[in-house]
Amino acid sequence: MKNTKKAIISTTLALLLLSIATPALLINNVNGSDGNGDISKVQVDQYGAHWWKIKTDLITILFPSGGKKPMFLWWYSNDTDNIYVVKYKGLIEYMTIDYEYYTKMYEANQLTIRERLEAKYASQGPHQTQIRNRITEYFGWLLGLHPAYLPFSACRWNLTGPINVTREDGVSYISFNFTLTDAPAIFDFAEGNVIIRCRFYATEATENVYDLYNYTVKPGELKMDLIIQNWEWNIDKLNSLFETLQEEFDITVPKLRAGLALWIDMASINIEEFPIAEQDANSTLQVLPQSSYTAPLEPVETNSDTSDIIAGGQRIQLRNNVGSTTAPLNVRTRLHERFRLRFARGSQTLAGFFDFVNTAVVINSTTQEKSIVNVTAAYISAGNHMRLFIGYPYFSSNTLEHDPSIGVENVVPWLSTNLLMILIGATIAIAMAVAAVKMRKKTVNIVSVR
Repeated sequence: MKNTKKAIISTTLALLLLSIATPALLINNVNGSDGNGDISKVQVDQYGAHWWKIKTDLITILFPSGGKKPMFLWWYSNDTDNIYVVKYKGLIEYMTIDYEYYTKMYEANQLTIRERLEAKYASQGPHQTQIRNRITEYFGWLLGLHPAYLPFSACRWNLTGPINVTREDGVSYISFNFTLTDAPAIFDFAEGNVIIRCRFYATEATENVYDLYNYTVKPGELKMDLIIQNWEWNIDKLNSLFETLQEEFDITVPKLRAGLALWIDMASINIEEFPIAEQDANSTLQVLPQSSYTAPLEPVETNSDTSDIIAGGQRIQLRNNVGSTTAPLNVRTRLHERFRLRFARGSQTLAGFFDFVNTAVVINSTTQEKSIVNVTAAYISAGNHMRLFIGYPYFSSNTLEHDPSIGVENVVPWLSTNLLMILIGATIAIAMAVAAVKMRKKTVNIVSVR
């Protein structure tokens, strides 16, 4: 009896310890965007021959110098086993007509635009032959369309800064900009018109966006405003065709179904693989790919070991999951809310995150009037990294501004279904064991009935 009791008690204690300790093991306990780290002392210096480094006791960030493409490596404190990488891969013009978000099937090259128009407007109805003929004739002599995809690896970038800035309100940050200065000839309109304006905050700040909305930035976050101006749209070169379709067949082609997608790759490496990042930063594309999905893999993506990404409330498995199509992300939970993507490994949520506001600002090139547009997002699981596509609706010749960020944060435990069932089973076993002990110790009174 005593041995039985001891076994039950030992088992109970073991299961209790398991149920308590397991969630704790899943927590990567860091202080990041909650502002609990001491980053009053920010070190900014060059790291090797090709990088700048921003370092605090909380976070280290590296970015390339010397005209290299915009890419960012960062890690929490001394956790160099988990180095997070965000690479700005390029801009992709697309035309979906029926869908709001970017999909690689509908990149706005000449062949795809023609196929989309014919499928949408010349596949049925009494005038389908005439409509198809009009589209065929127009594309027969159309010249001057650029490729849908502008790869940033085929461009040169000018880095200004970094410099220390302290505002009158006491907000302190490190400021630097990447500006596209040299693009392939067919994209020369992008030169000087694509800018990534970066600010690493040493203090918490509430930023006002043109009196349209406010947002709070925590110490240790790197905010990266994407600015695009004077974009030459392929769809604008089809205005004569659209006017013909409207006048002859009462067809209105919605330009707002065209858009521009920012392609960002999310990957991760460890400190031993840093030479791979060095190789990546120095690699350039000599020949423009026909589309984004024929672009060659670059060194970081090839060697990335990212297991999972948690996008909002959705967990996306990347390892051993190579997707062939883009899938949408629901980023519109609330207006002006930041949509956050967190790195993960198996059941463990890691410290690194990338996020962005679910709206962007469009500045009218003539009146300077500001307005808000909704942002969409889609992704492809690429086996060991995520290809993220942030979509901006057609904004004509105006200026678009959008503000992604990177950083580290406190994370909460995430329990897989199997682990959750184990813990439930452990709880039931504990309850049954305790009940059994109580039953064995209970005194039974026998009452004689006369």
